[in-house]
Amino acid sequence: MNTQEKQILQRVADTIRVLSAEAIEQVNSGHPGLPLGCAEAGAVLFSRIMRHNPANPNWPGRDRFVLSAGHGSMLLYSLLHLTGFGLSTEQLASFRHLKSETPGHPELGETAGVEVTTGPLGQGLGMGAGMAVAQRLMDAQIGGGLFDGKVFVLASDGDMMEGISHEVGAIAGHLKLHPLVVLYDNNQICLDGPTSDCLTDDVLARFRAYGWKVNHVDGHDLEALETALVEARAERSQPTLISMRTVIGKGAPQKQGSSGVHGAPLGAEELARLKEGLGWPAEPFHVPAEVAAYFEERKAVFAGYEREWNEKLAALRAADPEKGKLYDTFAGRSLPADFDEQLWNAQVSAGKATRVMSGEMINHVARLIPFFYSGSADLSVSDNTAIKGMGTISPEDFSGRTFKFGVREFGMAAICNGMAAFGMVQPLCGTFFTFSDYMRNALRLAAIMRQRVIYQFTHDSIFVGEDGPTHQPIEHLASLRAMPGFTLFRPCDENELRASWIEAFKTQGPVALILTRQNLKSQGEASRANAREGVARGGYILHGESGDVDVLIAATGSEVEPAMGAARLLEAEGKRVRVVSLPSWQRFDAQDAAYRESVLGGQAALRVSVEAGATLGWHKYVGADGLTIGIDTFGASGNMKDLADYYGLTPEKIAGRIGSELAARAATAGR
Repeated sequence: MNTQEKQILQRVADTIRVLSAEAIEQVNSGHPGLPLGCAEAGAVLFSRIMRHNPANPNWPGRDRFVLSAGHGSMLLYSLLHLTGFGLSTEQLASFRHLKSETPGHPELGETAGVEVTTGPLGQGLGMGAGMAVAQRLMDAQIGGGLFDGKVFVLASDGDMMEGISHEVGAIAGHLKLHPLVVLYDNNQICLDGPTSDCLTDDVLARFRAYGWKVNHVDGHDLEALETALVEARAERSQPTLISMRTVIGKGAPQKQGSSGVHGAPLGAEELARLKEGLGWPAEPFHVPAEVAAYFEERKAVFAGYEREWNEKLAALRAADPEKGKLYDTFAGRSLPADFDEQLWNAQVSAGKATRVMSGEMINHVARLIPFFYSGSADLSVSDNTAIKGMGTISPEDFSGRTFKFGVREFGMAAICNGMAAFGMVQPLCGTFFTFSDYMRNALRLAAIMRQRVIYQFTHDSIFVGEDGPTHQPIEHLASLRAMPGFTLFRPCDENELRASWIEAFKTQGPVALILTRQNLKSQGEASRANAREGVARGGYILHGESGDVDVLIAATGSEVEPAMGAARLLEAEGKRVRVVSLPSWQRFDAQDAAYRESVLGGQAALRVSVEAGATLGWHKYVGADGLTIGIDTFGASGNMKDLADYYGLTPEKIAGRIGSELAARAATAGR
């Protein structure tokens, strides 16, 4: 790097500083410390290292950038503005304003050049690792030098303190995930003060122990940064961590190096001092002419990266047309024309646990679509997520289809988010339903980003049995049902399961299949005739007729079977009973009023819900005076049959509760 190059890059860095500080000051909200401290790193990375083309932000062969420390979003927005991603000065001035392209934390889909939604610390590391995994998978399947890119992640001390950094760091090191490059903003200051108050472990030694290449540089030395990044790009045997010793808020004379600059605007006086120290004009959002000219010249270089990649793709198509077709299948995540029919007619083991049947469906799907990958948090032998006969992904071989994440649920979920956001693969991951708690924040980000990750959550109720309350989900259905954009399917038999799999691939956003440990009886022709449309619409009449009845029973999953048993007992007493299966509340609530009325409407002396979980939410279907049969306490360790009897979930106990309630109401009405 010659003197002239250093001068222009320093000018770029200072432009980032001023733009970031001004946008934050204008809205009187934001985090200037990181943008000011990492300005040199951003300048070098976006102008001289990354192979991207701002004129076409989504071309598949690009390098990716993930701002894991999403609070420093103005660093990214300033870079997107300068490099030509179409982010206007007006949008910088609208930072953190409602409906702007510059939200407080980067959001996928809101701003060109933003690869994933970040903010909850640590998850950007996981999603970056997921993108790097996708790079390796694509390289193994397609080849041709098309997927040799890098995923650059900018992480803060907060990212390193979050537990997910341990999970992701370990799995990335194990897999020798060389596309992953993490820039660690090691400024030794966090929001509450010096990191020495709460962070004294040796972060660099930790990552070395994971199997990473670790480098340490002066984060304000442009030449040292470029050298470290060039080395990281050439690395082909392990992930890279570049520790950058920076000064938080660099350039703000009274506040730099202090926690006060982390999460609060500089203030008018300090902003003026910053500009004065840099020799900057008072004009707001000023971009020096030489900086604008520099990036105008870089456009040809950026476009050249994409052109070279397109030439590689054309050469691959010419040399190997079948690989070219395979690339198109991955690029479009294209399903076979008869995909739905293939799934609906798939052979599964009726009468088994839905986890077993879904495991069979996973293998069927894997044979139909090559971009489908499945993994588990060390539970594949129990949650039935392994793809048989297609190999396990390993450090030496990414051609397999099954991913072993180890006992790392949170890291697994974040990695799968990154894989989905990469755009060419469809990930599924599995664990026991109760352990979805470990994944919760990553599930939420998947919903915010509307990324279709499929989750196979098994052992879905107290019927786990002897493992007891620590492993028996109670509140989990209600909790995930409350999450916007998150779709759950809890099938009652093989027909609802097949339909759930069909609908999973029609859903934009995350999908959870909530599955049993225990065997379930098939509902036979009743579900075979109605489940395909019924599951698509979230709920349907499984037994009985629409219109007026004596008792309406709504249930999901494994409780459909005892609900049907209770219905037969009540019918033997002369009562008219309708049984409704509601495998997906989200889908059912999205139907028009006429359909919902056709399923749940009509007069009923008593409306009842049956589910082996918290009753929260069921009253919207059975009414404020409806009977909710469920479990609003934690479970207990015991035999599955004993638990069903103890918690009142046998056909006899359900029918008894309903009979008692009807009698009590009749007595009250007769007074």
